Amino acid sequence: MRVKVIIVDDEAPARSEMRYLLDRIEGVEVLGEAGTAEEALKLIRALDYDIAFLDIDMPGMNGIEMVEQMKKLNHKPAVIFTTAYGQFAVKAFEINAVDYLLKPIIEERLVNAITKVKSSLKNGKKDEATGTGGDKKKLLDRIPVTKQSKTFLLYPEEIFFIESHGEFAVVNSVKGKFMSPIRLKEFEQRLSPESFFRSHRSYIVNLDHVHEMISLYGGLYMLKMDDQPGSEVPVSRRQTRKLKSLLGI
Repeated sequence: MRVKVIIVDDEAPARSEMRYLLDRIEGVEVLGEAGTAEEALKLIRALDYDIAFLDIDMPGMNGIEMVEQMKKLNHKPAVIFTTAYGQFAVKAFEINAVDYLLKPIIEERLVNAITKVKSSLKNGKKDEATGTGGDKKKLLDRIPVTKQSKTFLLYPEEIFFIESHGEFAVVNSVKGKFMSPIRLKEFEQRLSPESFFRSHRSYIVNLDHVHEMISLYGGLYMLKMDDQPGSEVPVSRRQTRKLKSLLGI
């Protein structure tokens, strides 16, 4: 299938580079360019685009604000952010952007993002593809986290476990420990229930990284992870039965 796209960026060289990359990808048709969010909204109202490649840091209305305005439209293209700044990643995923590509854009990442939209459109999952419709939140396929004022994007499978620390969470991963402003309840709603389990009020664990289930006194359990220190994550009494059922014990 072919997808109709619009490129929104206030820098002409950036638009030209994006058009060059998109022209190399089969099944993609660039039908519009805009240098401002206001101009882009006019074009989107006039034509049903499938994808909007959207810069964030633009003069006037920025990319995040533009997505909020797009919610009012009858047709909402999927949003893939393209930016040189990592600090907007958390907000971008909060508003359900399909993907977040850091400049300079890697062609393989671009192809993967487009394939994701095509798959959703082909299966008729319009809200999942657009990221702007309905109240249902799509699953996260990249996790925005921070360390030393820098923003990184983790794949879910790289996470061992997540622990709550009040207003923020600590994400323990194969790449180290990171901070996240996303609370555990939000993580629970937006990580795959096939792999991630809320073992305790303060912990979510990736079951794919559980090495051992340790039985404690009183019917409680600890989950020993396969990370380097062999971390142990508690399972609350309330969640023990649910975990056993999930594991078929």
